[in-house]
Amino acid sequence: MLKRAEVYTLKSDLLEVNVSTWGATMTRMIVPDKNGCPVDVLLGMERGEDYITPEYVASGAYLGAGIGRYANRIAGGIFVLDGVRHQLAVNSGNNHLHGGNCGFDQKLWNVIAYDEQSLTLGYCSPDGEEGYPGTLNVKITFAVTGKELKIHYYATTDKNCYVNLTHHPYFNLNPVCNDIKSHLLKLNTNRFLKTNDLIPDGSLIQTKEDYDFTNPKPLRDVINHQGGLDNCFVFNQSEGMVRMAELACIETGIKMYVCSDYPGLQIYTGHYLNVHNAKGGRDYGPYAGVALEAQYFPDSPNHLEFPSTLLRVGEEYSKNIVFGFE
Repeated sequence: MLKRAEVYTLKSDLLEVNVSTWGATMTRMIVPDKNGCPVDVLLGMERGEDYITPEYVASGAYLGAGIGRYANRIAGGIFVLDGVRHQLAVNSGNNHLHGGNCGFDQKLWNVIAYDEQSLTLGYCSPDGEEGYPGTLNVKITFAVTGKELKIHYYATTDKNCYVNLTHHPYFNLNPVCNDIKSHLLKLNTNRFLKTNDLIPDGSLIQTKEDYDFTNPKPLRDVINHQGGLDNCFVFNQSEGMVRMAELACIETGIKMYVCSDYPGLQIYTGHYLNVHNAKGGRDYGPYAGVALEAQYFPDSPNHLEFPSTLLRVGEEYSKNIVFGFE
């Protein structure tokens, strides 16, 4: 299987993105800094085979990985659908996380189409995989244009099922620095989900003090005072594609943004990162990068008040994420 995993390069004049068929993983994202020097702003491993070692898998880092069938957590790994109780794999405490013990991040994806600026990968998840009902056919298209990477998620099913697809990139816009505490974050929302042990209770919290990023400010304060972020911020889904977040580094002059038609953006400042022998032989410790994951809300199958993640037979799952630089 290792011999068949391949890395594809997508390029424009201003952006290069490398994507592996193993886990539909984004391995590199290279943009010029303020001096025109290329900078790889993604945390990742040096070689494709490094993503499959027992040590890396055990780290639970999901560096740049494609996530499915269900991103984030489902409480107890349990949901009821059409009157049937489904028990999913429990792989994060008492909960189901990022698709289970062997999610989409640990699958070999098929190449459907490729040219210099676009790559489409496909994976067929069989009925019952990790406890999910239905055969789910998934396609992910990566397209580089100018200084933007556009990702489109598409899926169909032969049984009603819950689906929440995303990617899990960690960004460090100044990779010579060991942490992202000086990075400036701006969010175009003042709401996030209230959680107990990272499981939503169904209510929203208005951001204030350390959690208020409606104006750009460094991540340092929320890291030092609150241990960082592992929160799902809430956006108005009815507006379609919206600019959710901006992340900037003064030292390199690199500024990026995230746009999506998903209702949530999970932001994780990497408190538990513990990856050894990554790119250039470096180790990634706490706060080495910040993950920006546009997605549906965690535990949505157990919250009727949340935007529905139910994909029915005959319907098409179609969502979008854009990572851009300016």
